[in-house]
Amino acid sequence: MYRSILVALDGSAQSAKVLELAGSLSTAGTTLHLVCVVDAAYALPDPDDGFDQEQYPAAAHEQHHAQALLEQAWRELLSRDLTCTCTCNTLTGQPAQAICTEAARLGSDLIVIGHRHLSRLERLFSPSVGNQILNTAPCPVLVEVR
Repeated sequence: MYRSILVALDGSAQSAKVLELAGSLSTAGTTLHLVCVVDAAYALPDPDDGFDQEQYPAAAHEQHHAQALLEQAWRELLSRDLTCTCTCNTLTGQPAQAICTEAARLGSDLIVIGHRHLSRLERLFSPSVGNQILNTAPCPVLVEVR
């Protein structure tokens, strides 16, 4: 049914459930695009331009954490013997915008995200990325809420 599913992971406990849901929707013709967004303030320039990661250890840590998260998710999918194709990509920028832009670029049929269950006060200080995605997504969005 779905040819291209973008799966947004953030390393929270919800990420495992998001990955499980996306895997259950995949078939032999599906490509799962696993993405993790790193804030632009922590984005490292291209390593080929001579930038020393030791100059900005916080950014190096964030980049490494995102890559490790995607690699772990990819290994989890491989262990399930799924017949789908899988890609991994670290994105940079504001999460909702980066996810929606990537979904449009890939021509995704579906975006799968998690839900953080924030209180009204928490939403006031930390706007819901999921809500922003729901309002701007170029395709249907499936939200894992368990």
